[in-house]
Amino acid sequence: MEKLDGHIKFTQTKSQRSHILMSPTSSTNSSNPNAPQPTGKLLAGSIRHRLLLSIDPFKVQDKVMLGRALTLAEEVHVDELRKPARYTPNQPAPYIVHPMRVAMIIVDELELKEPVAVAAALLHDVVESSRGRVSIGTIEENFGRAIAMMVSILSKPQISSQATQIERDQKLNTYHDRISHSSVETKLVKLASRLDNVREARELADKRWQQAYLDETRKVFVPIAENTDSYLHDELIIHCQRLENDIKFG
Repeated sequence: MEKLDGHIKFTQTKSQRSHILMSPTSSTNSSNPNAPQPTGKLLAGSIRHRLLLSIDPFKVQDKVMLGRALTLAEEVHVDELRKPARYTPNQPAPYIVHPMRVAMIIVDELELKEPVAVAAALLHDVVESSRGRVSIGTIEENFGRAIAMMVSILSKPQISSQATQIERDQKLNTYHDRISHSSVETKLVKLASRLDNVREARELADKRWQQAYLDETRKVFVPIAENTDSYLHDELIIHCQRLENDIKFG
């Protein structure tokens, strides 16, 4: 990575870039769990800065739209946290780091300079997390139908706590089926989200959750990736194997 005129230029291959785009805690935790860890605000700020550099070459109107999408995501996710990491259980990362990293996977790893896909990446969890404050209609009104349609497909269905396991499975199967039959860009955003979560899952302490997430990824999302994008497929295979090794030997 070299810096030119205040902008970061990536000269690595896609595979090499994937290591740069992970949060600073990923490499730090795995190599030296006793090293000082960035606070949540510092981590989110660092990733935000890198994201803004990534979209800097976009057209002005697209950058303005993506800025609004990022602001909405930050407002909705402001009180949400990621799952606690193994070595820093008392310092969970702000949730906003996830949609920002997904957007960076789209732009920097897949090299897809498509503002609609980047906006959908930033907004893909907003409807779920807003508890009714933000609807698909709100997304369409502010960002257009194409982005709203993607966010609609990417939003997990609400499942009642009283639902039976059969009812839960039926809703999730319908959700997964919608994704598998969606547009390529929609699938890319979902797979990028899954990849970011699998990468992060290696840092977590809950092995039962890790195993369930690994099993679902291999059963549902690896096949979708195989028919969608070779890079995301390869990355999911690699990081699923690393997660499996961490579960067994970590």
